[in-house]
Amino acid sequence: MATLARKLSLGHPFLYGGTLLVAIVVGAAIAYAQGFLGDSGSYVVVGSILVAVVVVAILLEWRLGVLMLPAVLPYESVIKIETSSGGLASGVKALALLTFFSLALGLLTERKLSERLLRLWQQPLTLAVFTLALWALASMLWASHQDAAQTKATTFLGVFGLMMVVGMLEKRYLGLLWAVAALSAAISIPAAYVLPENDKMITQGRFSSGGADPNDYACLLVIVLVVAYFGLRHYRIATYLASPVLLFGIFASQSRTALIALAATPVLAMFVPRLTARLGGRTLIMYGLGAVVLAGVVLALPLVGETVEGRYMTLSQYEDEATWAGRWSIWQGVLEVIASHPILGVGAGNFKYSALELSAQLAEKSAQKGDFWGAAHNMFLSVASELGFVGLVLFLGILFFAFRMVLPISKRSTLGTGIFLGLIAFTIAGLTLTWEYQKIGYVLFGSILSLHLQQVEQRVPLPDEQETLR
Repeated sequence: MATLARKLSLGHPFLYGGTLLVAIVVGAAIAYAQGFLGDSGSYVVVGSILVAVVVVAILLEWRLGVLMLPAVLPYESVIKIETSSGGLASGVKALALLTFFSLALGLLTERKLSERLLRLWQQPLTLAVFTLALWALASMLWASHQDAAQTKATTFLGVFGLMMVVGMLEKRYLGLLWAVAALSAAISIPAAYVLPENDKMITQGRFSSGGADPNDYACLLVIVLVVAYFGLRHYRIATYLASPVLLFGIFASQSRTALIALAATPVLAMFVPRLTARLGGRTLIMYGLGAVVLAGVVLALPLVGETVEGRYMTLSQYEDEATWAGRWSIWQGVLEVIASHPILGVGAGNFKYSALELSAQLAEKSAQKGDFWGAAHNMFLSVASELGFVGLVLFLGILFFAFRMVLPISKRSTLGTGIFLGLIAFTIAGLTLTWEYQKIGYVLFGSILSLHLQQVEQRVPLPDEQETLR
């Protein structure tokens, strides 16, 4: 932010004159917009101006773009624009590309950024994620549907870039990033009542925001909640105020995966020495707050409360196939696909095409349901089926390096503690969801890299300082 302030502090009269001229032009454009663009002309002009301001601000300061990327994740389904060819243009991807370009400009002018990027590339976690993205790209060579493999490989490259730009942030901006993400996630809950609904929200009454899948949305809320609640020391009051809202969104989604992640994450983290005392009291407060919110949902909203209570009660019937929403049969089918291509996999993004051809289990299930979405509902099985044993080893290596890096940080840093809990929640969510390419996971990886580099930079002097020491 200091860089942006220096760039704008020109101290020249032309700055004020230019600002006045722009204000006059903008006012005239809004006033006459309806005559040229119809009744919605004013909104089009205002929206265009806001977009232009955001673009200019990000070009001047790349960190603004990084702060915005996690904040727009709850609205990702809303900001997709249908193209003339029938495809979808993602607003998140446009924001990411703009941020990457702004960072590239910063690397040309700021030496410290280049040194930080070099140190980032020296981390095993960075190399593991990059190698997985390259392996997904290489899978196009043996994939039966190369267009799907290309799309999935591009996604892996995109989330790798997201991880890198988050990793470039200094610690003070990293805390602000998660504070903004928590605020945005909390706002998305009341906003859900005016944003477009998804099929499950209409037919099953399951809450989500902006057409997002209820399970994905709820687990995103869980990760943001635990990182903010346990990690943001400087925003503690705001976190306490946002927590009931986030808890309402989690419960109203009726996601059993999110409930398990929310309940189990703090307990698992307390098995780490030196974290028990730090987490114990706050965990009890969070559980108490969650119980109050859940009771409020059941009592104040009887229709919602009845469906929420019914879905949560099925968790006690773990032997029933209905509790797992057919996941046992899906996983059996995924194992058949893995057995057919154990080393290389069927290719990135090709599981949904190969599943019906190679798995009798999934073919039978699809015939019963009348459709099949082609999701493995487990990120480990999904990686193994599409990228084979090689891809699974790489993905397990990513999680290994991430936990190994964040574990010592969590014992010394409050923010590190929150991110450690967020990583646990991400792993739990991935046991029943296809989450190997979910953006929030790579925001966590980038946050771990950022905190790790902060410690490295505190211990290792810069080249100029080394010369002085000599």
